[in-house]
Amino acid sequence: MDAPDNYYAILGVPVDVDDDTLKRAYRQLARRYHPDLAGPGGAVQMKRINRAYDVLSDPEKRLNYDTIIGGVIDLRKGGLTRPRPVERKFKLSDDIEFSGLSIFSTKGPFRTGPVLHTGLGVISSLSSAETESGAYIVAASLDGKGLLWQTENTQTPTSFAADAALTIESLRELRFSPNGGLLAGWGRLGLHVWDTSSGSLLWSHSLAQRAVSAHYSLDVVLKETEDEKQEVWIALPLLKEDPRAPRALGVRGTDIVKHVIGTSFDTLSEPLVCAEDEIEKRQFWAIRLRALAQDARTLLTLSCAHVPGEQNEMVIMRRWDLFAPTRKLFGGKTQPQISTSLLAGLCADCAPPYAFTPDTRTLAFVYAGKMIRLYNTVTGTFSEVNSGSMGASSRLAISPDAQWVAIAREDSEVNEGVIDLWLVSQGQIVQKLYHPWQISALHFADKQLIVALTDGTIQLWK
Repeated sequence: MDAPDNYYAILGVPVDVDDDTLKRAYRQLARRYHPDLAGPGGAVQMKRINRAYDVLSDPEKRLNYDTIIGGVIDLRKGGLTRPRPVERKFKLSDDIEFSGLSIFSTKGPFRTGPVLHTGLGVISSLSSAETESGAYIVAASLDGKGLLWQTENTQTPTSFAADAALTIESLRELRFSPNGGLLAGWGRLGLHVWDTSSGSLLWSHSLAQRAVSAHYSLDVVLKETEDEKQEVWIALPLLKEDPRAPRALGVRGTDIVKHVIGTSFDTLSEPLVCAEDEIEKRQFWAIRLRALAQDARTLLTLSCAHVPGEQNEMVIMRRWDLFAPTRKLFGGKTQPQISTSLLAGLCADCAPPYAFTPDTRTLAFVYAGKMIRLYNTVTGTFSEVNSGSMGASSRLAISPDAQWVAIAREDSEVNEGVIDLWLVSQGQIVQKLYHPWQISALHFADKQLIVALTDGTIQLWK
């Protein structure tokens, strides 16, 4: 087992250093190694300094760290027993003063904003909403627990939790209703909807019968109708009416179903079916991504398929008009229509993470392992940014207007905790955002980037 870094040595302070001395030492080092002064070569050392300060400036983290490096001896007090954790009392003035140092950036359009302390552990998903009553930010973890803040009151978040029977990797995605009154969260096995004012669970739905391969293979939109009904619209893998049909056929089509909050938990509408003609006869067709537009009138799918005339499986993007004016009626059922179908390269070169705008007009994904492709799913045109190598731990977020892309590569110590902010129109990195811990989740709102770190904190960039 590797020995932990000596955070005291990194900051050049004794083990019994007091808070004021620690802050002075950190400030001096932060100014010396900031990339704007020391250049790119100072970035790695700056991240080590940030991580050391992040641990030693927090009483509970510091006590735990001292226990690890000193066995069961409290090095600062000479004690022979495990030190007792001390309740952390956050000072907003300290957060404002030091967040610009411990979390920093090169020159650019974004500035550090508030820091949210969650206690959730590693955060798996983020979301936000701008409503008439204010802005909301939400974070959740894989164990089905989450916190929700109104930005006017970030000190007292509302807690919520998934159905205890569906908590395995349960919250990989989060989505608000337009007015912020409802929140949906889901993973591979279950979908949940909460009341944001109280955090109470309104509805849960098991996905065990569906061929859900990943959290991005389904999508959810929450709507509030004029007659005050609260609707949950879901794009799910196809479920054949024939109970003998293999569940795997679900990857070849999509069911659009609706649930009305307040009705029986098992009640779903008749599905709108988006499926290929004679789908059983196709050699290969697998839908990887499903994305519903905010108004629930358009479905975007990204599939791998065998295409006539091509030796390799190809990526096919399709936009489905779920309520086309020229729709056909078969037995009273609406028949969705394909409005756009595009070939988007080799399937073997297309990989997650994926990101799309709320209107599903722009879709971003990793291509060839070292670049991000951004497709206009209406016109078929695309642009690329040379992101560098993108692995399984990489994170990707796109702004609602598709002007900005945030990329956390996390492929080496140099890139650990670093976000590259790209301006799509120029195809250039316009700013680098540095953090003391790895990035666990990213989310772009209208005017801010929300970043979750593996120590459970959330940093807002505005």
